[in-house]
Amino acid sequence: MTIVAICLYYISRYLETVYANKYKKPFFVHFYITPKKLPKHLVPFLATNSLYNRLDKQKKNFFEHRVVRFLETTKFVGREGVIVDDEKRMQITLLVIQMTFGMRNYLLEYVETIILYPSSYYSILNKTENKGEFNPRSKALVLSWEHFNLGNLDQDDGINLGIHEITHAIHYCSLKSNNISSEIFHDTFLELEDHLSSVTLRNKIIDSKLLREYAFTDKFEFIAVLVEVFMESPDKLRDQFPDIYLYVSRMLNFRYFETQIN
Repeated sequence: MTIVAICLYYISRYLETVYANKYKKPFFVHFYITPKKLPKHLVPFLATNSLYNRLDKQKKNFFEHRVVRFLETTKFVGREGVIVDDEKRMQITLLVIQMTFGMRNYLLEYVETIILYPSSYYSILNKTENKGEFNPRSKALVLSWEHFNLGNLDQDDGINLGIHEITHAIHYCSLKSNNISSEIFHDTFLELEDHLSSVTLRNKIIDSKLLREYAFTDKFEFIAVLVEVFMESPDKLRDQFPDIYLYVSRMLNFRYFETQIN
């Protein structure tokens, strides 16, 4: 029976890979035998998330389940006097779940701890003053709470610390993990890289000023800034660069800007 089960697993995995290569999405995204529910005192935070508010009842239950699971599996730590309260834990968790809601594998394998500083801090890893960073060796996401909030205040400037660092974590997972969501992200990113090899297109992106200059540091910063714009200003990205918009939506399997969710 064990051998049969293993064979069936690899057959289904192969078939799903073939399916994903063709349709750029997994067989399914959500499957929970008994969706978990948040404690009552945390439920009001759900309504502060724009994606959650657009979902139908069933998908809201899926979203809530994922929030519970992320809170159960992730440690939050405050530094330099930061008290990690429900608001901080929920706002960060809601953003992670929003960004990974189209992915079946939403619990980021290389994020076990989220560390919060009151403002910018000195990074021992990079030897620089930072506002945030993703440290795969420590499996930690580090954020300045001040700058995380600033990113959420102006949601149309293409600058959002939380989205940026979470994208780095998703990208890293896509390089190290072999689940279907990571596979789709990585393969589609390679297609996007090939698409961006056009000098004419690169110049057009630069001239548009849709992405801030930091995006052109390297390919990792480019995709992080690009996802910031995708999440904050999807209409602008779709109108100016519909092909690039499509690549990002496929990478994250995030299609919630394209149709009305009932």
